[in-house]
Amino acid sequence: MATRQEPRSVIIAGATARTGPAVLRAFLQAGFAVTATGRRLDRLRAVLEPLPGGQAVQAVAADWLDPAQAERVVAAARERFGRVDAATTLVQAGFLQRPFAETSLDDLRRLIEGNLYTTYNLCRAVLPAMLEQGGGHLVTVAGGSALDPAYGRALFGASKAAIVTLTKGIARDYKARGIVANCLVAGTIATEEARRFLDEEALQAAATPEEFAAALVFLCSPESSGINGAAIELYAREVD
Repeated sequence: MATRQEPRSVIIAGATARTGPAVLRAFLQAGFAVTATGRRLDRLRAVLEPLPGGQAVQAVAADWLDPAQAERVVAAARERFGRVDAATTLVQAGFLQRPFAETSLDDLRRLIEGNLYTTYNLCRAVLPAMLEQGGGHLVTVAGGSALDPAYGRALFGASKAAIVTLTKGIARDYKARGIVANCLVAGTIATEEARRFLDEEALQAAATPEEFAAALVFLCSPESSGINGAAIELYAREVD
């Protein structure tokens, strides 16, 4: 792994997501060298511009549905920072809540592509680099529906559950070669978007973007090395 004199290098896919500013800020405050991606470079730069240290972030336009673009991001991170110590993703398909009998195969396909395929492409692109350097941390993200889908979330939950299983499989395949792979299973996050449909009680119960970001930073850090192949639930004050 990188010496402590060197900043740890992390790839953050989908950094223009609603939680992106909090996640970027947390990694920068923790001293990581950051490669951040978004499908639109102008939008990504607008997110980075007000952040302390944002000018030091390597911004790369990428669509994680394309394996070639995923590989290009990893190559850019290695060229700039010499290695990739950690990778995580905020990329996801849009939310779907509809009773199963009212869904279509196209609905399922969109969710699988936007959630599972993008996560697969990140992990598949970055893993060879991590194996070559002797280790690394992979942190995928799923929603609470991955473990316990609420009404109308059968398809959404299935696409997220696949991410949990994928992550556990990676950990078991490469646990002897320095790879630490975990899935952060997040409940509701009190983003600005969430404030449009949650009441005050639900907002107070939800995890803050900062709590979500802190969990990602921890799981991407050496201090989390004792946790591997796990689905870590982040429910803040929603837990019952």
